[in-house]
Amino acid sequence: MRRDDEATTAAGDGREQRSIDWAHVARAIYQVRQHYRYTYSGPVTELKQQLLMIPPLHHGDQHLLGRQLAVRGTTGKPTIRWETDRFGNRLCRVFAERVEHAVDFEASYRVERSAHDPAPVVSVLLAKPRLLRLYCQPTPLTAPDDRLRDAAATIAGRAAGARERAELAGDWAAGAITYQFGVTGVQTPAAMALALGRGVCQDYAHILLALLRLLDVPARYVSGHLLGEGAPHAWVEMLFEDSLASGGVDVVAYDPTHRRPAGLSYITVAVGRDFADVTPTSGYFSGAAKGKLSASKQATVVEWDAADASAGAGAA
Repeated sequence: MRRDDEATTAAGDGREQRSIDWAHVARAIYQVRQHYRYTYSGPVTELKQQLLMIPPLHHGDQHLLGRQLAVRGTTGKPTIRWETDRFGNRLCRVFAERVEHAVDFEASYRVERSAHDPAPVVSVLLAKPRLLRLYCQPTPLTAPDDRLRDAAATIAGRAAGARERAELAGDWAAGAITYQFGVTGVQTPAAMALALGRGVCQDYAHILLALLRLLDVPARYVSGHLLGEGAPHAWVEMLFEDSLASGGVDVVAYDPTHRRPAGLSYITVAVGRDFADVTPTSGYFSGAAKGKLSASKQATVVEWDAADASAGAGAA
């Protein structure tokens, strides 16, 4: 069995529809199209593909309105099975007997986000406290080195509470490396990206996760999209148990790549401990052929409402 290449790096291009003043948007609907194509040097058989391309029905204030997944290029009708993984993600498994030359996976969906929807992101976490513990533990991609430990010790000495520690950690991670595409890959650990001083969004996210976990702040990796074209983007959600009188968990999303909160213009697809948990596409096949992966994505705003009537509303 051969393993297909993992999805392209999570380096979103950051281009957004600048005409929208997001500080004054109350609600928005987005259309997303994501396409992966594997081209093989010869026929392959027994294709088994795992896809994390479509969001769950609910994620905080984000609601899935409709979705489609097309699989093209297989000999005979492929078997498609939908599951929910342990992190609450919508996981799709595809099985095909044979692919002659190329196979395409194309997901399209609409989601709605509301600035005033307090729907809890973490009801699953409350039912499964083991997940919160997992989000406190290092992984191979977020294992700390001495520089990260020193930074955590400095932050811990300056900050009294979890929220202040998290804020300082976000600021530190945002300045820890310089954005540069092509230096790191999806298997680059946080400590290595930090030593290189260069990286893309998944590296910023892994560095911040490593730091937060040293500071005893549960946090998870988020794979999703910014508006425009390009690759998926990555940011971090920090989980605070001390904020809600009901005993719930408050979620704060932060994008260290852009040094800003991950606001209403961010579209979440999947969450996990690090990138390895949320790889958009990966799989195996039988045969001697080699596979090449290409990808494209487009995310647009199709409808939005201003926060107050005097500001007006319109379609982007």
